[in-house]
Amino acid sequence: MPSRELPDELRGVGQRIVDWFQRPPGTDDPPPYQVYVYSPNKEWETRRALGDLRTWLAAPGRAVPCISISLASVFWEVLDQSGWTEEVFSQERAAANDPRAQAEVHRAVAELLRAPVPFSQKVQHAVENATKKPAAVFLYRAGSLYPVFRTSGLLDDLRPRLKVPVTLLYPGELRGDFGLRFMGKWEPTYNYRALIVDGT
Repeated sequence: MPSRELPDELRGVGQRIVDWFQRPPGTDDPPPYQVYVYSPNKEWETRRALGDLRTWLAAPGRAVPCISISLASVFWEVLDQSGWTEEVFSQERAAANDPRAQAEVHRAVAELLRAPVPFSQKVQHAVENATKKPAAVFLYRAGSLYPVFRTSGLLDDLRPRLKVPVTLLYPGELRGDFGLRFMGKWEPTYNYRALIVDGT
């Protein structure tokens, strides 16, 4: 059992995952895609809660297999494979006191995450390398992508690739019912096609 009581919002995330895995045979319900919003300054607490949720999901009577994918690890893998890591570091150092130059570096890194293999495909490969059977997928360390990559399109890109429940741990703020501010800094994005769960 988890060492701490699961917050109601996280338990709801977990229950929707359990319901999908325990659906009647032949049911063709799409897997739940969820965005769990938490305050950026609660990163470590949220990761501990994720561990508790995975323990809850794996308990007898539920027995849901889970994997967690660090978006930071995928980010660095993409950057390393591009061969531009040292050049990016050099340009960042040179642009340290110039916001416009920094923005150019960030745009260049964002392009590296889009081509030739999209970042979402790299995430898919990380999932497939971690398990060959259906499992609930949790994506964490999204904050490492700031300020070069928005996560708004990531779940949409993954939807046709991963036919299993996917939960994105999202550091930011919920504005209204659907507006998400990444890291509490960017303007709200409203085009997430996923269930938004406010854990703040």
